[in-house]
Amino acid sequence: MPSEKYQRISADCHLDMLWLPPDLFTQNASSKLRDLMPYVAENSDGAKRWTDNNGAEYGLCGGVGATGTPHVPGKQLRADKMAEAGLYKDYFEKGLRRPGDPHLRVKDMDRDGVDSEVIYGILAACAKMKDPEAADEMLRIYNDFMNDFAGHYPDRMIGLACLPYNNIEGAAREVRRVAKLGMKGVELSCSWHMTANCGTRCGIRSGRRSTRRSCRCISTPSRRPTPSCAKRWSRRSRGA
Repeated sequence: MPSEKYQRISADCHLDMLWLPPDLFTQNASSKLRDLMPYVAENSDGAKRWTDNNGAEYGLCGGVGATGTPHVPGKQLRADKMAEAGLYKDYFEKGLRRPGDPHLRVKDMDRDGVDSEVIYGILAACAKMKDPEAADEMLRIYNDFMNDFAGHYPDRMIGLACLPYNNIEGAAREVRRVAKLGMKGVELSCSWHMTANCGTRCGIRSGRRSTRRSCRCISTPSRRPTPSCAKRWSRRSRGA
């Protein structure tokens, strides 16, 4: 799509774990780490949820938001609008993962009038992994998936690679790897547990460190930014 044709670009879209293929991680993990990967299990009530063998819970398949809660009409306007568009019905009645299928997703973009989007991934879900090596493997698999996913519509979708955040060397290696794949940007957390929800978003330019970087701090009632992170954000807000 020529640049002059872009009228509406969404810079903060998501592909949450709840909409990924159920065997994505177990099918693509190394034999050493396969048993530690998240997978989809069916509960006694028939509901399908993401879990792993360490007891982590990642949410209801086809659920609302990154946490995968059931849709409750009237609780959240955004979720109600998605329900009106048939998102949840299509999943639970037809098995369609519209956000997780690039061809269905681009149809929703057309319906919403979105010409192009930047897609964020599964950093928060990965923070539930207890094994750092398995977490790195989980992100590697997701990044390969996202590279292929966005590659179907490269002029419409920019998928961000999720970087390991338990070690600097691993993150640097993954930046170089995804740059060689042709991915256009990355996202990472500034802490392993994401307690401050302080993240950094970077672009990739010719495999080198980008000159475009930003920091964001978001506090919730249960998660407050660390003093150092809040101080940095305050300086940035003042233009310091």
